[in-house]
Amino acid sequence: MKSNINLNAGKKKRRCFWIFLSVIIVISGIFMAGTFYGRFNFKYETVEIRYKNLPANLDGLTIVHISDLHLSSFNNHEDKLRLVIDSINAIGADIIVNTGDFVTFLWSEMAPFTDILASLKARYGVYAIPGNHDTGIYSAEYNSLNYEEHLDIMQDILINSGHTYLQDTSIVIHIDTLRISLTGILTFGRVPNLQYGDIDRAMQGADSSDFRILLTHDPNHWVKTIQYRNDIDLTLAGHTHGMQLGIRLPGIEISPATLIYKAWGGLYGQSNNYLYVNRGLGTIGMPARIGMSPEITVIRIKG
Repeated sequence: MKSNINLNAGKKKRRCFWIFLSVIIVISGIFMAGTFYGRFNFKYETVEIRYKNLPANLDGLTIVHISDLHLSSFNNHEDKLRLVIDSINAIGADIIVNTGDFVTFLWSEMAPFTDILASLKARYGVYAIPGNHDTGIYSAEYNSLNYEEHLDIMQDILINSGHTYLQDTSIVIHIDTLRISLTGILTFGRVPNLQYGDIDRAMQGADSSDFRILLTHDPNHWVKTIQYRNDIDLTLAGHTHGMQLGIRLPGIEISPATLIYKAWGGLYGQSNNYLYVNRGLGTIGMPARIGMSPEITVIRIKG
């Protein structure tokens, strides 16, 4: 009797071992696929956003939206980023915007990539805002007292790379007789305690524009306040990465990002106040993307 009990116990242990080993192999395989393939499986998302009473000259305006490069995640993979930038240029966009987090810790992470960033071209310019990581506060060198020093360095690098840098400021683009304003807002702090710049001050001079675009790194900014305004037509954000993990199939989008963000990826809003959240190009934390591909968004404004 004892021998049968011991035999059954041994079979159970072996079965548990093989189940455990199988789970480890599957998880390892998924992670390796996300590391060597998923994080470089760049996806273009083409989105049409329709507006009532849109001026005819703005019908078809094309905006390419990228975000969260976290450039150090492309170390030793500069060729992949260059291919992405070349493919963006081939679109012939009217406007290119980047909604922040160029770096993860320090400005020096940008050094190997400035020439690649400088090659971005759009008809009416390339625009960028800082993300919360661009303040340097995730490093040991910068904090709430001196983060502006890090932002000054980031600003100089981006301007020298051909970007128009917007930090709590607006710029107006003239298209024929029409005016498009782009307003950029600073996002500061660590999750979940993020703070935003002064949007009312930043929008001074933009109120008479025919179409108003807001660039803000964290989509929670729109969720908390911007969606209730009537003076912003389109908000573009990033930040969430879609948690670099999830399932995206026709009709199904699942990500743990939903536990933190009401708006974590894709298009939100209605009428003439929309938000688009880009899933980002780079990675942070785990060097992998599992079911949540890096994204280049092509937005076409339609009447």
